[in-house]
Amino acid sequence: MPRYSMVWRDIAGCYAALALGLAAVLVLDSRAGDAAGWAAAVPAAVWIGYWLHSLFLFGHEAAHRNLAPRRPWNDRLGDWLVWILYGSTTAEYRRTHMAHHTQLGNHRDPETTYHLCLSVINILKGLTGVHVLEVMLRNRRNARRAPGGRRQGGGTALASLRTVAVHAALLSALVLGGALPAATAWAAGTAAVFPLCALLRTVVEHRHLDAPCETDFTQVEHGPVNRLFGVGPISRTFGAAGFNRHLLHHWDPAISYTRFDEMEQFFLRTPLADRMSESRTSYPAALKQLIKEAS
Repeated sequence: MPRYSMVWRDIAGCYAALALGLAAVLVLDSRAGDAAGWAAAVPAAVWIGYWLHSLFLFGHEAAHRNLAPRRPWNDRLGDWLVWILYGSTTAEYRRTHMAHHTQLGNHRDPETTYHLCLSVINILKGLTGVHVLEVMLRNRRNARRAPGGRRQGGGTALASLRTVAVHAALLSALVLGGALPAATAWAAGTAAVFPLCALLRTVVEHRHLDAPCETDFTQVEHGPVNRLFGVGPISRTFGAAGFNRHLLHHWDPAISYTRFDEMEQFFLRTPLADRMSESRTSYPAALKQLIKEAS
């Protein structure tokens, strides 16, 4: 069973970090002048996008019923405290994500961001939100093909409107309050940094390190790839909700990230220990190799 107190501590930490990023810009803008506020907007945007990405991963935990013991409450909490910022719902995400676990690496996998190499063009797509639009269109096509697709699409549309309303309300409050640097930091963090973080994480988790950009994985099957990353502070936040040990999650998707320490220790006493050792790397090392392959 998940350690629910740990889950909600981590979710609260994400929200606290987001509030801290906005507060830093607001304080500098009001006390040190516009120049300081605008100077702080750039690092604040990076900070906000980073923590939005970390919070987003708890939507994944909701899909695996790891936010609360009872499924109805798990889904409601996921919808209103996580997915409300990301234009989907726990149930909508669960429908496609479970297929990702059973079909990873083949042509039936609905989550195919790892098909992209880390070329300049694809990184720019991540920064400009183009990749997010591509993913949204792909998910909508997949939803329509599924049984009851029209009803599912309606749920996604309503969730998207709710998300737009939340972000618009926050940005309007900041703009009307004269906090333009803070509004810019939130907008850039949401629309540019967060999508880039999501793109980089997914590619680093699942793409073959030596896969050339020229390979068309819509024609050639990629094959399943999972990795184990470090457990330091950076890995834990970038890989929030246990994504830094994604191999373990794919071995047993029902296990909460709050139990990965015990899970890892168990597998280290089995013949799978060698497989774990081969899969170990770090985010910087894998990222460096993927960028080198794409250049």
